[in-house]
Amino acid sequence: MSMLHLVRTSAFQTDDFQQCLNVLQPTDCIVLLDDGCYNLNHDLWQEALNKVALPALYIIEAHAQARAVTLDKEKINTLSLDALMTLICETEKSVTWQ
Repeated sequence: MSMLHLVRTSAFQTDDFQQCLNVLQPTDCIVLLDDGCYNLNHDLWQEALNKVALPALYIIEAHAQARAVTLDKEKINTLSLDALMTLICETEKSVTWQ
């Protein structure tokens, strides 16, 4: 993966998620955490799903649960905070959208 995108804010309140989607490359990875979990229910993500080459998407399961975001574990990868730390350490570059 070339870039790890950590999305911490909701597209319902800021345009950070839109900016993230604008610069994504097929080899990138997105992790939704904090209020970024709400982006699963935003039209921007639904539009992005229609694109051919989407990057890998992960969500911090505890953060989604705390925000009552329903997860389809067959379509989205969940991470623990420990697994997030491992992913960050294994990635050459990262950017936090907040």
